[in-house]
Amino acid sequence: MKTKFVPVIAAFMLLLCVNTATSGTAFSKQVWPKVYDVQFEQQGSSIVLQWKADNEPKDIYYEIETSADGKAFKTSAIVLGGFANDQHYTYKYKAKKASAAKTFYRIKQINNDGTYRIVSEQSF
Repeated sequence: MKTKFVPVIAAFMLLLCVNTATSGTAFSKQVWPKVYDVQFEQQGSSIVLQWKADNEPKDIYYEIETSADGKAFKTSAIVLGGFANDQHYTYKYKAKKASAAKTFYRIKQINNDGTYRIVSEQSF
């Protein structure tokens, strides 16, 4: 009996490891909130960025980045939460326009685990 029991335990452990590995990858897949109605506007001496998202997960936040050359960006602001509006969230960022001839602005969606995606970019 003991010789048949060991292979059964080994097969069960192998099955358990495979199930754990596949379920771990399913949970680690990032689902980004849909971002839409993105607007970049110059209003007088200010630049206004506005956008909407379909939901607001606690592990996602936004960074506003600026650049003089469109290549080397630096963080100008962190937007942690939006305003609940009907069935979406509204976000807004307003800053004084830089004195540089042309400034690039972009919205970056960031997960707490460090992964990110660029939502939109525009220059003024």
